[in-house]
Amino acid sequence: MDAVRYYEFGDESEMTLETVERPEPGDGEVLVEIEAIGVNPVDAKLREGALPQKQSLPQTMGTDLAGRVVRVDQDVDAFDPDDRVYGTGFGWNDPGTYAEFAAVPADRLAEIPDGVTFADAAAASLVGATAWQALVDQGDITVGDTCLIHGGTGGVGHIAVQLAVAAGCRVVATARAGEPIDTVERLGAVGVDYRSDNLAEDLQDALDGQIADVILETHAHANLAADVHVAGRGSTVAIIGTGDPVVLSPTEALDAMLNRVDLRFSSIMSSPEIHQQALSRLAKLLNTGDVNPIIAETYPLEDAGAALVHAQTANNVGKVVIDV
Repeated sequence: MDAVRYYEFGDESEMTLETVERPEPGDGEVLVEIEAIGVNPVDAKLREGALPQKQSLPQTMGTDLAGRVVRVDQDVDAFDPDDRVYGTGFGWNDPGTYAEFAAVPADRLAEIPDGVTFADAAAASLVGATAWQALVDQGDITVGDTCLIHGGTGGVGHIAVQLAVAAGCRVVATARAGEPIDTVERLGAVGVDYRSDNLAEDLQDALDGQIADVILETHAHANLAADVHVAGRGSTVAIIGTGDPVVLSPTEALDAMLNRVDLRFSSIMSSPEIHQQALSRLAKLLNTGDVNPIIAETYPLEDAGAALVHAQTANNVGKVVIDV
């Protein structure tokens, strides 16, 4: 089979497409024939060796997959051959997914409904599980809540906006002025230009003076002070990205404490159970059309390097997918 691998940590020049032996499922695993792969910036960080936990080399790229089950281990009861499945969280301690086949743990997979394409499932996997964890598991969103989503056209952000809208929340989302803001407004949110010189005031205006009950924060180093400004007693700020160190002034820190603003850090390194539960529930929203991933571009497996460069482009709208 074909697979994209790297033998040294580094940039996309280290990625090579080569023919390798097709894997066999081990204990608790299923063999999946991969149809589509979600491309994520974290794939590049793994390849660069930029994360604290480095992979053994050589390594197959990739964290997401969508495809059909080919074979199952004798101890696996959840899936049968020809089942349509998707999953995320691969490529950390095991081979990745930029390949034609992957042998992966069954407890990291969820079933794809017949009405959902492989491309949409792949596009929604990691970002969908991340958005679900932040908004549902940590933010505990409910009908009538007001949600603030930063990076509303990014991979996580555009799924989060749709999750919050589907849950009956009022949603404000930040994005660049122009087509990105038009996009978040088409998804059901009120758009705010994140490049504003008065972001806190603009967010307050968009919220009509109401507090943001749940905030999904993708750039805490830049936005956390504004988040505290529009949060209120009992608000939750689910932080999934910091970039640079996060600093609050003494006044902002005091406001956060007095209002009991709950700052929670969310990680893509969740347990398999959390990923599987999120993907199983997300699949229902994909099937009903309440969540529709935006696919910015599709690449063949041999152009995986270009796909990953595209996925890392600043202000990229939606997700990049590899069609296997």
